[in-house]
Amino acid sequence: MPPIVVTGRDDTITTRHKHHAEEKIGKLKRYFDGIVKMEAILGHGQKEAEAELLISVRGGKTLVCHARSKEIYAAIDAIVDKGESRLTRYKEKRKNHKGVQHLGNGFGGPDMTAEETGDGGDEDEVENEPLQETGGA
Repeated sequence: MPPIVVTGRDDTITTRHKHHAEEKIGKLKRYFDGIVKMEAILGHGQKEAEAELLISVRGGKTLVCHARSKEIYAAIDAIVDKGESRLTRYKEKRKNHKGVQHLGNGFGGPDMTAEETGDGGDEDEVENEPLQETGGA
């Protein structure tokens, strides 16, 4: 299980808030098994509660989620929802890009693969033949 660190920026963050955040953030591990560490930073601004979630994943990438709300519990729930969507998107991106060659030369667009453009074999090649002139006026 990846370590979960919850930090409060000010005195208004209680151990109950931290425990709630740990409990909610701990559920994110089921969305992606490459999580190295999760860190939540909780605090209150002038008018709103603020929450920030940093998710470190394998490969050195860090996913960052920010949320503000009138209550700290709502801000925690918002960062968990954002974390869920970011982890799912990151996982799908890794799965879709693994082992697929993308063409970046403008032929067929940047998102098309060699299989989609038909640029995978020699059968579509056209030989260059000299132009023949037709007899005419």
